[in-house]
Amino acid sequence: MLEFSDRHYLTTANEKLAARSVWTNAVLTIPGSLLFFCLGTALFVFYQQHASALEPSLSTDAIFPLFIIQQLPQGVSGLLIAGIFAAAMSSLDSSLNSAVAALVCDFYKRFKPRSTASIRLRLAKWLTVGLGFLATAIGLLMATIEIASLFDFFLELLGLLGSSLAGLFALGIFTRRAHGTGALIGACTSAIVLYLVSAFTAIHFFLYASIGILTCFVVGYIMSNILPSRHIQLSGLTIYTLESGLPKQ
Repeated sequence: MLEFSDRHYLTTANEKLAARSVWTNAVLTIPGSLLFFCLGTALFVFYQQHASALEPSLSTDAIFPLFIIQQLPQGVSGLLIAGIFAAAMSSLDSSLNSAVAALVCDFYKRFKPRSTASIRLRLAKWLTVGLGFLATAIGLLMATIEIASLFDFFLELLGLLGSSLAGLFALGIFTRRAHGTGALIGACTSAIVLYLVSAFTAIHFFLYASIGILTCFVVGYIMSNILPSRHIQLSGLTIYTLESGLPKQ
């Protein structure tokens, strides 16, 4: 769902290499996730045995940096902190680049088709600066908000905001009757349902994504069957018409 992740697959030489990249990422994600969770478990066990080394008022997101500074030898701690900053900067510049590319290519170029490459490049640079300041401001604002766990907060936002995108993707891939109006109604309904669920129920946020995807898919499919639409060529766009869209050998 993240554009900067999808680009890694789109830049491969052919479909076979793209599929290999997808499977490689899927295989490596499992041990990577296990490593992160085992690290958190190890920190929990360590501070259970050495409670005096932990400040009670410290947020959970600060425990790992505290462990690096207090428990690891000099040099190693510096390398790990530098690695954390490098990973953060890598994620930030990829996100900025993807957001700017979407704004320039999907919006500006669409409404200004006669614009030159130099104008679009200049606009992209200024948008990068503006979005960078906006991201910094949002980061400073979030630093003032009481958040028990930044990772849990990220998962909650991902479920609230990203589930409708997954529902739209499922509508486009797994159905032949879905159209733009029905899909948009499904996405809006999904957003409303998720807001009501988060505000008025005690359902755990881990289930937000499932609720949002299911709502978007079901409502979007029903409305697409009820509302009229013009005929659209679907060759190669759904799992049912994939073969018809492949180039002939």
